[in-house]
Order: sequence, then structure tokens, then C-alpha cells
Amino acid sequence: MQDFFDIFDYFYRGGPLLLPIILVSVIMWVLILLQLQTVWAVNRSDIALDEALAAVRAQTLPAAFPEAPLARIVTRFIASMGRFRDDNVTLLNTLVERESSRLGCYINYIYALASIAPLLGLLGTVQGMIVTFDAIAVYGTGNPGALANGIAEALLTTQSGLFVSIPGLFMAAFLRRRVLRIGQRLNEFRAGVLKGLEN
Repeated sequence: MQDFFDIFDYFYRGGPLLLPIILVSVIMWVLILLQLQTVWAVNRSDIALDEALAAVRAQTLPAAFPEAPLARIVTRFIASMGRFRDDNVTLLNTLVERESSRLGCYINYIYALASIAPLLGLLGTVQGMIVTFDAIAVYGTGNPGALANGIAEALLTTQSGLFVSIPGLFMAAFLRRRVLRIGQRLNEFRAGVLKGLEN
């Protein structure tokens, strides 16, 4: 029960700007979990590069292809291939670019939310300092309790904004590396198919 009162006191002293910081944190972590799920599903279920290239060379699909980026590219490419090389190159580039952009669709939002959090904390700092100076104007420096409320609001919002931002930026960078690694595999597939189309 004491923990509940401590949490309530923290939010009460942090002022009204803690609410949008919490909202930013919740949205950011939902997007992080969705992006993690996407990356994990691709790494677990997507087809191997040599299997994809073999399917394109044979122009036949195995019985069950998973619903994953490389498998989707292979399926759509084989289904839409034409007789003209230029059309096939355009089709392949379009499919790879579409899947690459879909892979990291949440990362920029995660970066944006992680960058907004410390700015909200800074806004809370300014708000807390205004409260402090208002208290000084009314009570002078003889009432430390009135000054403490404004200083607490200033420091708690700054702390909360940084507490949200630092792990968010770390996870965004981690996810971006994972997505780039998957995108590199898609580009290797594109290079292999283009090499085959030249022959």
C-alpha cells in the first residue's frame, strides 16, 4: 500500500505534464513491441536466400511459403514476371523497396516519441521554475515548502522525460540495426536475381 502512495505522490508532485510523458511512453513501447514482433517473426519464419534464388530460377513456388518479406517478394515476382528484362527489373525493385519500407515502418515514430519525451520534461522544468518564482514573489524566500513544490515539479518532469527517452532511443537504434540486416538480405536477393536476368 505504501508503494501505491509513493507512486501517487510522485505523479502529484510532478505536475500535469507527467500525463503526456506517460502517454508518450505507452505509445512508444507499444510500437517497440510491434516492431520487435515483426523482426522476430521475419528472422524465425522467412525463407533462406538460396531457397529464394532457386525458386526464382525454377519459376516455381514450394507448396507452402511463409508470410514473410522475402517469401512475399519471391511469390509476387514469380507470379508477375514477364518476358521483358526491363519490366522484370522494375517489378523486382518495386517489390524489394516496398518490403524494405514496410519492415521498419514504426522505427521513425519510435525515434520521434523518444525525442519528444525529454522536450516535455524540459517544458515541465520551465513550468516548475515558474511555480517557484511565483512562490518567491508571494512568500519571499521564507517559505521553503512553497519553493520545494516548484523545484520538485521541475526535477521530476525532467527525470521522467529522460527515463522515457533513453531506453526508447536505445531500442530504436537496436531495431534499426535488425531491420537493416534484413534489408541487406533482401538486397542480396535482388542482386542475385538481377545477375540471373543478365544471363
